[in-house]
Amino acid sequence: MTLTRIRIVLLSLCLLGFSSLSAAFSLPIPKGVIDKALESKFPKERYGIKLESPVTRFKADVQKVELCGVWRLKLPAKSGEFCVDFRPLWNKEKGDIELSALNILKLTAGSDQELPSQTAQLLNAMVLPVLDGSALYHVPDMVGKRLESLRIDTNAFELVF
Repeated sequence: MTLTRIRIVLLSLCLLGFSSLSAAFSLPIPKGVIDKALESKFPKERYGIKLESPVTRFKADVQKVELCGVWRLKLPAKSGEFCVDFRPLWNKEKGDIELSALNILKLTAGSDQELPSQTAQLLNAMVLPVLDGSALYHVPDMVGKRLESLRIDTNAFELVF
């Protein structure tokens, strides 16, 4: 009798543990997978501005991603570096993690020369619409329909179910 009770208690504890695990289940998408998906979206061109050579850094403390790269303008022929940060946004309808709340951190022309304020304002108005709402990663439908939210870790997106 005592052994049966112990088994019942252990089984109940296991079931209770599994049910609490399922409530807090998360699945990491490694940074390498995100970077590869992002690279497939580049170079990206709109309004005569070409963005290329993307590099990301995940900032877990503020739940943002930093995206840096190179921009090129056809007329007049200029190029430089850019860095923006953004919050990843979960679009459940499309099953995509999208770029949102973009903020330009750095915008240079040539060898780290700061752009004149008018040029920076013009590029700010053109660069942000190029990236805002862009899909960063498509989550497979089987996973995406159950996804509640996402968190940023230093080396991965954590999909929380």
